[in-house]
Amino acid sequence: MTSTDINARMDSLQVAATGLITDFSDIATHGRLAEHPDLIDHRIGLVIEMLAAVQAAVDTERASGEWPALGAHPGAEHDQLAAEYAQHWCDCPHCFHGGGPGDDGEDIWA
Repeated sequence: MTSTDINARMDSLQVAATGLITDFSDIATHGRLAEHPDLIDHRIGLVIEMLAAVQAAVDTERASGEWPALGAHPGAEHDQLAAEYAQHWCDCPHCFHGGGPGDDGEDIWA
């Protein structure tokens, strides 16, 4: 697999994962999907395939005993990265934070 192939695969997975996050938001805020279920099901398939490959690597490497134990709960690092991401904004049309930071306080939940 070439770097061009890998980049194309990563682009496809980024679009699928971002789309699923938006689908989740649509369900949470509107109580229903905003796009055709077949399109969403395609995204799910791509992400499931990726998750299976990553989980297989995790299982193999964990079993190898080569990794030291973490000093902190792995969720702590994830939470820190999520907090940093939540503080950024950009003009990218693909970014959840496009248009600036902030919350107008309006209740949007279905």
